[in-house]
Amino acid sequence: MNQKRLIQQNSIPRFFKVVIVFSIVLIMSGCSSLSAFLFYPSKHYYQSPEQLGLNAERVNITTKDGEILANWFVKSSIESKGVILFLHGNGENISTHINSVAWLPQHGYDVFLLDYRGYGRSTGVSTLPSALSDIEDAHRWLSTLQDKRPLFVFGQSLGGGLAVTYTANYNHELEKIEALITESAPASWPQIAREAMSKSWITWLLQIPVLLMPGQYDAEDHIVEISSVPILLMHSKQDPVVGYHHGQQLFEKTQGHAQWLETQGGHIAGLNDPAIQTAFLKFLELSSN
Repeated sequence: MNQKRLIQQNSIPRFFKVVIVFSIVLIMSGCSSLSAFLFYPSKHYYQSPEQLGLNAERVNITTKDGEILANWFVKSSIESKGVILFLHGNGENISTHINSVAWLPQHGYDVFLLDYRGYGRSTGVSTLPSALSDIEDAHRWLSTLQDKRPLFVFGQSLGGGLAVTYTANYNHELEKIEALITESAPASWPQIAREAMSKSWITWLLQIPVLLMPGQYDAEDHIVEISSVPILLMHSKQDPVVGYHHGQQLFEKTQGHAQWLETQGGHIAGLNDPAIQTAFLKFLELSSN
């Protein structure tokens, strides 16, 4: 398999490294804004698709409330088999997370990389509700494409949790979602925040206010509502950021409806393995038939 080396991002999901910001949010904002703590964007682009030998269209989407989402639509290098809406984790932006999906165009898949509000060239500030709205805007744009192909949603880490909740509740007037794939997705936002805070004595006391974080967007509550869409859940026992038990919680909620794929290595590092890539591609092919 002619694959590009995938780079594991060192500064992605930093659920426990923004204590000061979180404290300010607690004091200045209502509970509905606490989810902003989960997002840790970077404005700087670290690389471009072209540097990876990829052909990409820059797609700007204007949201209903006037924000601009700056995204990349990477085109397949062969005849396209489908489109993947890729939802990245909470750190940096699409310029680093592109490494997780840069290998897919050579296998016949277009990839739409969404940057939520505040990430890269996108304007605004992200919260869980706004991120879900941003995903819908990206989905709506993809639904306008004239060349109809199977649409898949793939989310990693924070993006995996968002992918589950969005897929369970999306507007079915938009293009049908053929399948859902997640890697290292958190089952519960309050739970992952609480676990992150407990890792350091400095943030240990913040476990109590973390319970105020909204839980109505928790993936484990919404995955049970997905019955007609094939699901592939991936997680590594070595994941130091989102514990393996989160993947198990999600899988148990599906009551056997989902497929499970155990990966190896650190956080969202599973697709470094050619065998995992092969299983990923097989799942897409079976889901589009």
